[in-house]
Amino acid sequence: MRVLLAALFVIVAFLPAAGQGKFIGVDDDPVLGDAKAKVLIIEFGDYQCPSCRMFWREVEPRLKKDYIDTGKVKLVFRDFPIVQIHPEAMLAAMAADCAVDQGKYWQMHDKIYREQDKGEDSLVRFKATDLKKWAKDTGLDTAAFNECLDSSRYRDEVAKDKADGDSVGIQGTPTFFINGRVVGGAQPYPVFKKIIDEELKK
Repeated sequence: MRVLLAALFVIVAFLPAAGQGKFIGVDDDPVLGDAKAKVLIIEFGDYQCPSCRMFWREVEPRLKKDYIDTGKVKLVFRDFPIVQIHPEAMLAAMAADCAVDQGKYWQMHDKIYREQDKGEDSLVRFKATDLKKWAKDTGLDTAAFNECLDSSRYRDEVAKDKADGDSVGIQGTPTFFINGRVVGGAQPYPVFKKIIDEELKK
């Protein structure tokens, strides 16, 4: 799987001007890092997207260690489920949002990617029952979580994120806005480091 996913470390062929020069906000999505951090990274991601999972596995831990934990960068994940090719992406996004109710968004975010990373295929299929098990493993109150997921409480919230991404021309995932500068695809760490360092010097 590592070899297969490594091939995804390429610039994805989004429209070159996707999101360029257009304002995109954080909405009310959870923030990882210091709210006062100088650099804001907004990731539009899909929980069933192999490239998003690669970013989570290969790049996000380094960003967290070097920039987020040191108060220089804050990260916001906004949902962009591409259900035509990732059938469970909407369900997973709603599950992560259900975890917000219990203050464990980022724990559930990580769990969803971690469980898929155990698979052998680039696209890993799962069901609501899997998400409920993962929520239990994460220490969430299962009754409250299950009710939230079963009721599709956050469907509109996820749909709003997707619509906001569509409005600025996002074509695929992951797409990043680093203080408004657009990075398309699961780029290697040095790409992010270069832009972040430039923004920190401003």
